[in-house]
Amino acid sequence: MAHAASLSFGSLTVASFWIEHLLDAALHAGVDLSDALVRLGVDEAELESPHARLPLKVEQKLLEYAVARSGDPLFGLHMGEGIRPRFMGELGYASMSSATLRDAIELLIPFTRVTSEFFELRFEWRDDDLWLIWDTLDNTALSGHRVDATLAGAVVFGRWILGEHYDPLAVHLMHADPGRHEEYQRVFGCPILFDQPLNAVVLDARVLDRPLRDADPEVHRLARSRVQRAVTQYRARDNLLEQVRLEIQQRLVDGVPQLEPIAERLGVKPWTLRRRLRAEQTDFSTLLEDERRRLACDWLRHSDRSVNQIALDLGYSEQSAFNRAFKRWFGVTPVHYRDHQQDPYEP
Repeated sequence: MAHAASLSFGSLTVASFWIEHLLDAALHAGVDLSDALVRLGVDEAELESPHARLPLKVEQKLLEYAVARSGDPLFGLHMGEGIRPRFMGELGYASMSSATLRDAIELLIPFTRVTSEFFELRFEWRDDDLWLIWDTLDNTALSGHRVDATLAGAVVFGRWILGEHYDPLAVHLMHADPGRHEEYQRVFGCPILFDQPLNAVVLDARVLDRPLRDADPEVHRLARSRVQRAVTQYRARDNLLEQVRLEIQQRLVDGVPQLEPIAERLGVKPWTLRRRLRAEQTDFSTLLEDERRRLACDWLRHSDRSVNQIALDLGYSEQSAFNRAFKRWFGVTPVHYRDHQQDPYEP
């Protein structure tokens, strides 16, 4: 089902690293799109900025040119096959350093929208199988190339970080069979179903907890923080609550964040910020506690820092104060929570 039919196609955006991926795939197909970039008014500096965003209509034209000039009816499939960490923004190295495939997928789900507003990724459990489902803006022939690139990229990169050739249980595609089934079979290595009601990769639950080849807790801690910050920055563009959350997140390392300097940073008076937060049915202390609670859970699950260090990093003067707050939130101590981690994919 298309998830954003009511949105204006022209208002949507993609990340600069997705455009780089497209340009690289075109070059490998023997197509140089430099002239197209100039005609579309895209500056090279925009592509080099890691957090730059370009209109989806620009990506649409580049994809049209790449498909037409390459003469490759499976351009999207081959684009996905050429995925590299540098074409995934902050997600690339964070997913590589994750402990398990489950942890990598957990980062992928919210980050998909950062990569391209054409997609929204969700998951469903069906018996013991995990279905990763990409909802799309439309289901045109050109969109089929995007879908192929995205799903093939997810499978190929998943094999790479696992360090083994794992094949999904099945791949479901909404677009029609282009008549090159053997090529899809070569890339995905599993049953491919076309003309389906959704785009999905189906995984056996048993693969989720396999350790990753380049797992590194310290690298992952830093990379994971960058992913979360990128997601928050994306959501904060036109959202006051997310802007305040982002400021709180960035200032926690220096102590307990205060409303006044955050209001100044956002260019409003403190009383104006309080009023606008009230209009959103919240207040600064609630947002601060929400962010502390979210980070506490994340660090207990995904880092090896001590409970005392987490307490200090969240701005608590001592561990006992953090313990009391955590027990108020969840009814258990931080140590108990860490020792009995909840499965993020439980329905």
